[in-house]
Amino acid sequence: MSTIDLSSLASQPADAEDELTPEQREKLRRMGEDAGISDQGRLVETAFLVVITPDGQVVAEPDVTTPVRLRRRAGFDDFQRAGHVLVDDALAIKTASLVGQQMAQITSAMVDQQRTQALVNSLKL
Repeated sequence: MSTIDLSSLASQPADAEDELTPEQREKLRRMGEDAGISDQGRLVETAFLVVITPDGQVVAEPDVTTPVRLRRRAGFDDFQRAGHVLVDDALAIKTASLVGQQMAQITSAMVDQQRTQALVNSLKL
């Protein structure tokens, strides 16, 4: 999804033919702020950094202030590959979590069954 950064339009001088008044610039700036865009950056719900390391690993970093050094700009193939890796890894983590929960439930049921069996055995005379 592509968006226009209205705050940059308000801060750049217009061509002589399209000169904006100070009031128009202020209105444009407020429109940008209402859209979540300001001189301090875009307002977002959350963000994370996805990088592809020199050895080809895709890493999601929750701290977007982590310094990085780019060898090259990302291309469409990078987006596609990283997206697939992130989705696949997220599904694997979710599956492992569900299996772990099921194993814990089975273990709990087995312990309860052993306690019940021990109680039944202790009641036999």
